[in-house]
Amino acid sequence: MAKTILVDGVEIEYTEIGSGPPIVFVHGVYVTGALWQDVADRLSRNYRCILPTWPFGAQRNPAGPGVDLGVAAAGSRILRFIEALDLSQVTLVANDTGGGIVLAALGNSAHDFGRVAAMVFTNCDSFDHFPPPGFLPLVKLCRLNAAIGRGILRMLASRPGLNYFASSVTRHGIDVTRRPAIFGGFATSAQVRREAVRLTAEIDPKHTLAATAALETYPNPVLILWGAADKLFPVEDAHRLANAFPHAALRTIEDSSTYVMLDQPDDAAQAIREFLTSIA
Repeated sequence: MAKTILVDGVEIEYTEIGSGPPIVFVHGVYVTGALWQDVADRLSRNYRCILPTWPFGAQRNPAGPGVDLGVAAAGSRILRFIEALDLSQVTLVANDTGGGIVLAALGNSAHDFGRVAAMVFTNCDSFDHFPPPGFLPLVKLCRLNAAIGRGILRMLASRPGLNYFASSVTRHGIDVTRRPAIFGGFATSAQVRREAVRLTAEIDPKHTLAATAALETYPNPVLILWGAADKLFPVEDAHRLANAFPHAALRTIEDSSTYVMLDQPDDAAQAIREFLTSIA
Protein backbone atom coordinates (compact mmCIF):
# COMPACT_ATOMS: atom_id res chain seq x y z
CA MET A 1 0.00 0.00 0.00
CA ALA A 2 1.35 3.41 -0.98
CA LYS A 3 2.19 5.97 1.69
CA THR A 4 2.63 9.71 1.32
CA ILE A 5 4.76 12.31 3.05
CA LEU A 6 4.98 16.06 2.52
CA VAL A 7 8.47 17.23 1.60
CA ASP A 8 9.18 20.85 0.71
CA GLY A 9 5.53 21.42 -0.08
CA VAL A 10 5.26 18.37 -2.35
CA GLU A 11 3.39 15.21 -1.49
CA ILE A 12 5.75 12.32 -2.19
CA GLU A 13 4.10 8.94 -2.67
CA TYR A 14 6.20 5.92 -1.81
CA THR A 15 6.01 2.22 -1.13
CA GLU A 16 8.29 0.15 1.02
CA ILE A 17 8.96 -3.53 1.39
CA GLY A 18 11.18 -5.61 3.64
CA SER A 19 13.18 -4.76 6.74
CA GLY A 20 16.79 -4.09 7.60
CA PRO A 21 19.22 -1.36 6.48
CA PRO A 22 17.38 1.15 4.27
CA ILE A 23 17.77 1.44 0.52
CA VAL A 24 16.16 4.47 -1.14
CA PHE A 25 15.67 4.21 -4.89
CA VAL A 26 15.76 7.11 -7.34
CA HIS A 27 14.30 6.85 -10.84
CA GLY A 28 14.58 9.16 -13.82
CA VAL A 29 12.14 11.39 -15.66
CA TYR A 30 8.71 10.25 -16.89
CA VAL A 31 8.56 7.10 -14.74
CA THR A 32 7.54 6.18 -11.19
CA GLY A 33 9.15 4.32 -8.33
CA ALA A 34 7.53 1.14 -9.64
CA LEU A 35 10.43 0.98 -12.07
CA TRP A 36 12.52 -0.50 -9.23
CA GLN A 37 9.92 -2.98 -7.94
CA ASP A 38 11.58 -6.14 -9.31
CA VAL A 39 14.91 -5.32 -7.70
CA ALA A 40 13.27 -4.28 -4.43
CA ASP A 41 11.37 -7.56 -4.28
CA ARG A 42 14.65 -9.45 -4.54
CA LEU A 43 16.42 -7.36 -1.90
CA SER A 44 13.58 -7.13 0.60
CA ARG A 45 14.58 -10.25 2.54
CA ASN A 46 17.57 -8.36 3.91
CA TYR A 47 16.85 -4.68 3.36
CA ARG A 48 14.14 -2.10 3.86
CA CYS A 49 13.51 -1.02 0.28
CA ILE A 50 11.84 2.38 -0.14
CA LEU A 51 10.53 3.31 -3.58
CA PRO A 52 9.40 6.94 -3.82
CA THR A 53 7.82 8.40 -6.91
CA TRP A 54 9.68 11.68 -7.20
CA PRO A 55 8.03 14.65 -8.96
CA PHE A 56 9.98 13.96 -12.14
CA GLY A 57 7.02 13.97 -14.51
CA ALA A 58 5.11 10.77 -13.70
CA GLN A 59 3.73 11.40 -10.21
CA ARG A 60 0.04 10.69 -9.62
CA ASN A 61 -0.91 14.32 -8.98
CA PRO A 62 0.68 17.58 -10.14
CA ALA A 63 3.04 19.14 -7.61
CA GLY A 64 1.55 22.57 -8.26
CA PRO A 65 2.49 25.71 -10.20
CA GLY A 66 4.43 27.33 -7.38
CA VAL A 67 6.68 24.36 -6.64
CA ASP A 68 10.32 24.46 -7.70
CA LEU A 69 10.88 21.38 -9.87
CA GLY A 70 14.39 22.26 -10.99
CA VAL A 71 17.46 20.06 -10.67
CA ALA A 72 18.76 21.68 -7.47
CA ALA A 73 15.36 21.49 -5.77
CA ALA A 74 14.97 17.87 -6.85
CA GLY A 75 18.26 16.90 -5.26
CA SER A 76 17.41 18.73 -2.06
CA ARG A 77 14.02 16.99 -1.95
CA ILE A 78 15.66 13.56 -2.04
CA LEU A 79 17.78 14.39 1.00
CA ARG A 80 14.84 16.01 2.80
CA PHE A 81 12.76 12.88 2.17
CA ILE A 82 15.44 10.77 3.86
CA GLU A 83 15.46 13.22 6.76
CA ALA A 84 11.66 13.28 7.00
CA LEU A 85 11.59 9.49 7.38
CA ASP A 86 14.44 9.76 9.91
CA LEU A 87 16.55 7.25 7.99
CA SER A 88 20.23 6.66 8.64
CA GLN A 89 22.96 4.59 7.01
CA VAL A 90 21.01 4.84 3.75
CA THR A 91 22.10 3.34 0.46
CA LEU A 92 20.95 5.56 -2.41
CA VAL A 93 20.38 3.68 -5.67
CA ALA A 94 19.91 5.99 -8.65
CA ASN A 95 19.23 5.58 -12.36
CA ASP A 96 18.98 7.74 -15.48
CA THR A 97 18.12 11.41 -14.78
CA GLY A 98 17.85 10.53 -11.11
CA GLY A 99 21.53 9.68 -11.08
CA GLY A 100 22.39 13.05 -12.55
CA ILE A 101 20.23 14.77 -9.93
CA VAL A 102 21.95 12.90 -7.09
CA LEU A 103 25.39 13.72 -8.51
CA ALA A 104 24.43 17.37 -8.84
CA ALA A 105 23.22 17.38 -5.23
CA LEU A 106 26.54 15.89 -4.12
CA GLY A 107 28.26 18.87 -5.66
CA ASN A 108 26.18 21.35 -3.66
CA SER A 109 28.00 22.15 -0.43
CA ALA A 110 24.74 23.24 1.18
CA HIS A 111 23.46 19.67 1.12
CA ASP A 112 24.11 17.27 3.97
CA PHE A 113 24.75 13.68 2.87
CA GLY A 114 25.43 12.55 6.42
CA ARG A 115 22.53 10.10 6.41
CA VAL A 116 23.83 8.42 3.24
CA ALA A 117 26.35 5.64 3.82
CA ALA A 118 26.77 4.36 0.25
CA MET A 119 25.55 4.99 -3.27
CA VAL A 120 24.84 2.89 -6.33
CA PHE A 121 24.66 4.53 -9.74
CA THR A 122 23.17 2.53 -12.57
CA ASN A 123 23.16 3.88 -16.14
CA CYS A 124 22.71 7.60 -15.61
CA ASP A 125 23.60 11.16 -16.51
CA SER A 126 26.98 12.48 -15.44
CA PHE A 127 29.55 15.18 -16.25
CA ASP A 128 28.84 16.72 -19.67
CA HIS A 129 26.14 14.16 -20.48
CA PHE A 130 23.22 15.78 -18.67
CA PRO A 131 21.20 15.00 -20.71
CA PRO A 132 22.77 12.28 -22.87
CA PRO A 133 23.18 13.33 -26.51
CA GLY A 134 20.14 11.38 -27.67
CA PHE A 135 17.91 13.30 -25.28
CA LEU A 136 19.36 16.76 -25.95
CA PRO A 137 16.94 17.83 -28.73
CA LEU A 138 13.96 17.34 -26.41
CA VAL A 139 15.63 19.34 -23.65
CA LYS A 140 16.40 22.18 -26.04
CA LEU A 141 12.82 22.27 -27.33
CA CYS A 142 11.41 22.35 -23.80
CA ARG A 143 13.69 25.30 -23.04
CA LEU A 144 12.79 27.07 -26.25
CA ASN A 145 9.02 26.73 -26.06
CA ALA A 146 7.02 25.03 -23.32
CA ALA A 147 4.03 24.49 -25.63
CA ILE A 148 6.19 22.60 -28.12
CA GLY A 149 7.66 20.60 -25.27
CA ARG A 150 4.20 19.65 -24.04
CA GLY A 151 3.24 18.55 -27.54
CA ILE A 152 6.27 16.29 -27.84
CA LEU A 153 5.70 14.77 -24.41
CA ARG A 154 2.05 14.17 -25.30
CA MET A 155 3.19 12.17 -28.33
CA LEU A 156 5.77 10.34 -26.23
CA ALA A 157 3.01 9.41 -23.77
CA SER A 158 0.91 7.79 -26.51
CA ARG A 159 1.07 4.05 -27.06
CA PRO A 160 3.47 4.36 -30.05
CA GLY A 161 5.48 6.91 -28.07
CA LEU A 162 5.78 4.61 -25.08
CA ASN A 163 6.84 1.79 -27.40
CA TYR A 164 9.61 4.03 -28.69
CA PHE A 165 10.54 5.07 -25.15
CA ALA A 166 10.72 1.46 -23.99
CA SER A 167 12.89 0.44 -26.94
CA SER A 168 15.29 3.30 -26.17
CA VAL A 169 15.91 2.32 -22.55
CA THR A 170 15.53 -1.47 -22.48
CA ARG A 171 16.74 -4.49 -24.37
CA HIS A 172 13.58 -6.48 -23.82
CA GLY A 173 10.82 -3.89 -23.70
CA ILE A 174 8.31 -3.04 -20.98
CA ASP A 175 5.30 -5.32 -20.70
CA VAL A 176 2.12 -3.40 -21.53
CA THR A 177 0.46 -4.66 -18.34
CA ARG A 178 3.14 -2.93 -16.27
CA ARG A 179 3.14 0.36 -18.11
CA PRO A 180 0.35 2.06 -16.12
CA ALA A 181 2.30 1.54 -12.90
CA ILE A 182 5.67 2.51 -14.39
CA PHE A 183 4.60 5.54 -16.44
CA GLY A 184 1.94 6.75 -14.02
CA GLY A 185 0.85 10.35 -14.48
CA PHE A 186 3.13 10.84 -17.47
CA ALA A 187 0.77 8.68 -19.51
CA THR A 188 -2.48 9.99 -18.06
CA SER A 189 -2.17 13.63 -16.98
CA ALA A 190 -1.56 16.68 -19.15
CA GLN A 191 -0.84 18.68 -15.98
CA VAL A 192 1.84 16.26 -14.87
CA ARG A 193 3.43 16.38 -18.33
CA ARG A 194 3.34 20.17 -18.10
CA GLU A 195 5.48 19.85 -14.97
CA ALA A 196 7.69 17.35 -16.76
CA VAL A 197 8.47 20.07 -19.30
CA ARG A 198 9.57 22.38 -16.47
CA LEU A 199 12.04 19.81 -15.13
CA THR A 200 13.23 18.78 -18.59
CA ALA A 201 14.06 22.39 -19.48
CA GLU A 202 16.23 22.60 -16.34
CA ILE A 203 18.50 19.69 -17.27
CA ASP A 204 21.94 21.13 -17.96
CA PRO A 205 25.51 19.79 -17.69
CA LYS A 206 26.46 22.76 -15.54
CA HIS A 207 24.84 20.90 -12.63
CA THR A 208 26.79 17.67 -13.01
CA LEU A 209 30.07 19.25 -14.08
CA ALA A 210 29.99 21.41 -10.95
CA ALA A 211 29.99 18.22 -8.87
CA THR A 212 33.31 16.91 -10.22
CA ALA A 213 35.42 18.05 -7.27
CA ALA A 214 32.92 16.64 -4.77
CA LEU A 215 33.03 13.25 -6.47
CA GLU A 216 36.82 13.18 -6.19
CA THR A 217 36.67 13.66 -2.42
CA TYR A 218 33.57 11.60 -1.61
CA PRO A 219 34.64 9.34 1.29
CA ASN A 220 31.99 6.61 1.15
CA PRO A 221 31.79 3.48 -1.02
CA VAL A 222 30.13 3.68 -4.42
CA LEU A 223 29.06 1.01 -6.89
CA ILE A 224 28.81 1.87 -10.57
CA LEU A 225 26.44 -0.77 -11.95
CA TRP A 226 26.06 -0.45 -15.70
CA GLY A 227 24.06 -2.12 -18.43
CA ALA A 228 26.65 -2.89 -21.10
CA ALA A 229 24.32 -2.60 -24.11
CA ASP A 230 23.22 1.00 -23.57
CA LYS A 231 23.32 3.49 -26.43
CA LEU A 232 22.17 6.44 -24.29
CA PHE A 233 24.79 5.92 -21.57
CA PRO A 234 27.68 3.89 -23.01
CA VAL A 235 30.08 1.95 -20.81
CA GLU A 236 32.70 4.68 -21.29
CA ASP A 237 30.49 6.89 -19.08
CA ALA A 238 30.61 4.23 -16.37
CA HIS A 239 34.42 4.09 -16.44
CA ARG A 240 34.69 7.87 -16.22
CA LEU A 241 32.30 7.96 -13.27
CA ALA A 242 34.05 5.09 -11.48
CA ASN A 243 37.42 6.75 -11.94
CA ALA A 244 36.13 9.99 -10.43
CA PHE A 245 35.20 8.46 -7.08
CA PRO A 246 38.08 7.41 -4.78
CA HIS A 247 36.20 4.37 -3.43
CA ALA A 248 34.21 3.08 -6.37
CA ALA A 249 33.73 -0.38 -7.82
CA LEU A 250 32.55 -0.91 -11.40
CA ARG A 251 30.38 -3.80 -12.45
CA THR A 252 28.70 -4.28 -15.82
CA ILE A 253 25.56 -6.24 -16.64
CA GLU A 254 25.34 -7.94 -20.00
CA ASP A 255 22.26 -7.88 -22.22
CA SER A 256 20.99 -4.76 -20.49
CA SER A 257 20.36 -1.17 -21.47
CA THR A 258 19.52 1.90 -19.35
CA TYR A 259 16.88 0.15 -17.27
CA VAL A 260 19.01 -2.58 -15.75
CA MET A 261 16.28 -3.14 -13.18
CA LEU A 262 13.90 -4.31 -15.90
CA ASP A 263 16.31 -6.00 -18.29
CA GLN A 264 18.22 -8.01 -15.68
CA PRO A 265 16.62 -7.67 -12.23
CA ASP A 266 18.30 -10.80 -10.86
CA ASP A 267 21.78 -9.62 -11.81
CA ALA A 268 21.11 -6.06 -10.65
CA ALA A 269 19.80 -7.16 -7.27
CA GLN A 270 22.63 -9.63 -6.78
CA ALA A 271 25.24 -7.00 -7.60
CA ILE A 272 23.72 -4.56 -5.10
CA ARG A 273 23.49 -7.28 -2.46
CA GLU A 274 27.13 -8.29 -2.93
CA PHE A 275 28.26 -4.68 -2.81
CA LEU A 276 26.40 -3.99 0.43
CA THR A 277 27.65 -7.23 1.98
CA SER A 278 31.23 -6.31 1.09
CA ILE A 279 31.02 -2.94 2.86
CA ALA A 280 28.99 -4.03 5.90
